[in-house]
Amino acid sequence: MADAASFDFIFEPKERIDREQLLQGDLLHRTPALAEAIGKAHSYYATAADYSHFLVLTQSCDLVRRKGRCKSRYITICAVRPLSLAVARELERYTNPLDGCPVPLGNVENNVLARQYLERVLNNTVDGIFFIPRGAAATVDEHLCAFLALSVALRVDHYDTCLSAKVGQAKEIFAAKVGSLASNLYARIATPDLHERNDRKAVDAYTKAFLEELGYASVVWLTPFQRTFLEGQIAVALQASGQDQLTPEEAVNLLKNLPSEADAIADRVVKVLTDRQLLEDDPQVHKKARNFLKNDREYQKLAKR
Repeated sequence: MADAASFDFIFEPKERIDREQLLQGDLLHRTPALAEAIGKAHSYYATAADYSHFLVLTQSCDLVRRKGRCKSRYITICAVRPLSLAVARELERYTNPLDGCPVPLGNVENNVLARQYLERVLNNTVDGIFFIPRGAAATVDEHLCAFLALSVALRVDHYDTCLSAKVGQAKEIFAAKVGSLASNLYARIATPDLHERNDRKAVDAYTKAFLEELGYASVVWLTPFQRTFLEGQIAVALQASGQDQLTPEEAVNLLKNLPSEADAIADRVVKVLTDRQLLEDDPQVHKKARNFLKNDREYQKLAKR
């Protein structure tokens, strides 16, 4: 996979992080001291294994310290968890499991919707969450996601604790995006997409790896015909084996050999013509007839309807 850090235009590089003050969009690592502070308001957030980081939601102007104190009485932070958790729930909307098949399946018409959702995640245009790429900070070794609704307010007395836990700082435009998403403003902050800041070939490679890592590439997208055909194939295979589920290898083998509608229609046409003795009963003749049909443009159009 391409180096995530080279694509991280969302967070400031380490040398540009402001270590003297908290800012909206700051990424905090759950240190023991921060966990203790959070535990006073929300014990689960302080101990749950997958709540490794938090994102500052309070506006930067309210966090400026004057004479030792800032304007805000509270520092609002939200939970940051593995992105895979958020994506898995959303992908369930687009997938449709089949009894006996261990391979994730989806209807082909949902393929584009699932991909578009993941691309929106990558470009931070999904309401309620904020994507934090692997490498955004030294402590971020996997893609993360800030769940803006999972927030907790800490008393401003914990300012220094939060500041000590700061490991990342969102660039100004993305910090504003955090505020926009958190407050559900109608005037959305327009932030640059990944492809606007990087070479197209590199972005394509990164996106491909991103989709694979989050499970999209493992889903087999089927037409209604293919799903029905597969269901019949699974029933036959399970009856023969006496098992209640295919092995992954058996499922992959069936999926590799699934015919398209065009293939199935061509096979049926050849069989009908052969049965009616309108076509010579010869495998080579059958193969040629099928190929003629499948290569005919009008046939291809009709088979897709």
